[in-house]
Amino acid sequence: MFKTEVQQPNDKKSKKKIIWLTGSLSVIIILVATFWYNKSFLHLYYFNLKNNHFKVNDKLYAIDPLLNHSFHVTLFRKVKPINSNLNGRPFMARCGWIISADSLRKYKTAFIGTYTGYEIQSTENINNEYVPMLFFSITTNKKTLIKEEFRSNPPVGYEFEDGPLYIWAIDITDKESSIFRK
Repeated sequence: MFKTEVQQPNDKKSKKKIIWLTGSLSVIIILVATFWYNKSFLHLYYFNLKNNHFKVNDKLYAIDPLLNHSFHVTLFRKVKPINSNLNGRPFMARCGWIISADSLRKYKTAFIGTYTGYEIQSTENINNEYVPMLFFSITTNKKTLIKEEFRSNPPVGYEFEDGPLYIWAIDITDKESSIFRK
């Protein structure tokens, strides 16, 4: 009769293999979870990298749909918690200033200001949820500014930071509106 011998695996090699596989799987899970948690920010960084061709002091213009429908361009400022012990975090809030489409038409230009930089920051939506958005910081065309009294104060427990005004990146373009070009 044949005698078969069961070969025992090398315990050290199998333990190293299990540790290596467990570690690799853990790293992959952490990377996927990090990507999933930050996908909105990563999408905005990609959008900015692909579409933000502005340089400091480039002119910014309102997009045609804002002018065609007499909308206004909302301006934002960064707010921070008044008390550093508060669990709040900085975010963008409406600052009480707008650029009116009527003012732009009055001055026959869609020029709203000059580009000074960008920032990806959260803002509060109508459902009181914080969502990240891409903002461009601007030096405004002061002739077209209109003060909104009912939105001129920061949210309760917050104060406006000293700094520039911001605008949603999707509200602007680098070309004068076709409405004003002749």
